[in-house]
Order: sequence, then structure tokens, then C-alpha cells
Amino acid sequence: MISASSITLEYISAARARIAPHVRHTPTEFSPALSQRFNHEIFLKHENWQKTGSFKVRGALNMLLTLSEEDKRHGVITASAGNHGLGVAYACQLLGIAGKIVVPLKASPAKVKALQSFNLELIQQGKDYDEAEAIAWEIQKKKGLTFVHGFSDPAIVAGQGTIALEIFEALPNAGTIVVPIGGGGLISGVAIAAKSINPKIKIIGVQSEASPAMHASLRAGRPLETPIHDTIADGLSGRFVTEYNLGLVQQWVDDVLLVSEPAINEAMKLILETERILIEGSAAVGLAAFLESKITASGKTVLILTGRNIDTRVLKSIV
Repeated sequence: MISASSITLEYISAARARIAPHVRHTPTEFSPALSQRFNHEIFLKHENWQKTGSFKVRGALNMLLTLSEEDKRHGVITASAGNHGLGVAYACQLLGIAGKIVVPLKASPAKVKALQSFNLELIQQGKDYDEAEAIAWEIQKKKGLTFVHGFSDPAIVAGQGTIALEIFEALPNAGTIVVPIGGGGLISGVAIAAKSINPKIKIIGVQSEASPAMHASLRAGRPLETPIHDTIADGLSGRFVTEYNLGLVQQWVDDVLLVSEPAINEAMKLILETERILIEGSAAVGLAAFLESKITASGKTVLILTGRNIDTRVLKSIV
């Protein structure tokens, strides 16, 4: 693994060129309704319209496209709460690579159903993401596969960072980018790219109070294990963060905030009402921070809507 300091704007730009033929350049659009409600210029980066329904395909593609031919022949394995798995599955299908994906038993039924449509081995084991990852690592060691980590890998970080390049093309004078944060792969890539272009921009991470591993680790100055409670933002849940990603967040991110489950639910409903689009809970945490008046944003603010893969039963409970 390359060092944190080696993830540069040039490295992320190379990732963009690599994945560009295979992903959507999603729009960054002004939201009149949300801007009026919060008396602030709010723009939405629509990764909910990305292929596979989530930004995760960017990092997965970049990582798999950098594999050697020998590694491609051996195949890959990953662990995922759903969206990263879908990104890896799409990349494997595109590149003709055999893949195994381990998802926890409580993974979103909508995401599991989507994964079942791909020609790969789907393994449902573990009570949560962290147990699923431990199982995936055991299989990796036995089978000699390449492990595609969901967030703690420079190629993954760089792939996710391509989002910031698109934001600046659409909105060169962006003042703040609000990013959902779980393990920290997305926010690390976005922050490195954004601050390399404009060092004054603010990068704010948001996660649920139900799964505060990054928030707690930042305050402690070291990786901590935190409990996971029931959360609608399942894509952000995890008991651990890695030292690698914690170091990136410490270096590049201005703040990480926590929001409540009721606020996330309300944010999902508000997006549906004002924008007429569906997003999953993980994508709604940035708007939830506005609803709870926790964000001090400067200038034009971009909320990254990270995905749309919401289970029908969850949608019914919200509406």
C-alpha cells in the first residue's frame, strides 16, 4: 500500500482517466427548495444516479483496473454492507474477473437482491460488516485471492476522490463539501482532491450517532471500537476504522459531525418531497446535519448524495 502522502491530485486525476469510460459523470445541481429552507446556497452531487446506484463503483473500478493480469486470473474477494459489493460485482463483470463477496446477515435486502443478479459467489455471514470482513480475510488467505477493501486502500480512496474533480468543474467556487462518512474512504479522497485544488475549502464529514467509530476515533486520536446500534444509514455502519483512514481524515478533514436517526429519516423524506428523488439513509446524513443545525458551512455548499439503494420496506416506513 502506498503511503498517505502519495495520494496526490495527480494520482486522483489518473484514476479519473482510468474509470471515466465506465462510470457516469453525475451532475452537481443547485437546489432552490433546500437553499430557501436553510437560507444557504445548497447544491446536490447526485451520486445516487451513479451506475450500481452508489459512488462505490468508482473506487472498485479503479482498484480492479490497476490489478496485474495474474491477480485478475486468481480472482478477488471483498466484504461489504452492500454498495461496495455492487461496485466490485460490476467491475468484475466488466473486466471478466471472478469475484466473491461476503455480506453480513443483516445486509439490506435490496442490496442483497441486486448482488444476486451478478454472476459471482455471494456469501452471507457475520452479524455486522466487521465480522463479514474478518470472514472475507480468512477466505482470502486460503484461496490466494486479492482483497478489495471497501475504504482502506489508496486505489479505492483515489477512485472516490474523482467526485471532487467533477464538483469543481461544475462549481469552481464551492466553499464547503459535506460528505457522509463511515470508514473514511470517500471523504479522504474528496478532501485530498478538493484541498489540493482549493486549500481554503471546508470538508465536513457526517455519520449517524448509531455508529460513531470515526467520530470517536478522531476525538481519541486513535482507532477505537464502538458499538453499532440499529441505523437506517447501514452503509456507514462499522465498529472500527483503520489507522490508515484515520490518519487521512486527521490530516485533510475539517470536522466530523454526528446526527440522529430521526433526523436522517426526516432528511430522506425532505429530499423526496423537494427533489422528487430517492436516496438511502447513508446519503441523507449531510442534510440531516442541516436539519439539526449542526453545520457551520461557508460559501456554496455541496451535499454528496452517495446512493439510492433503499429497501422498499424502509421507504414505506418513511413515507
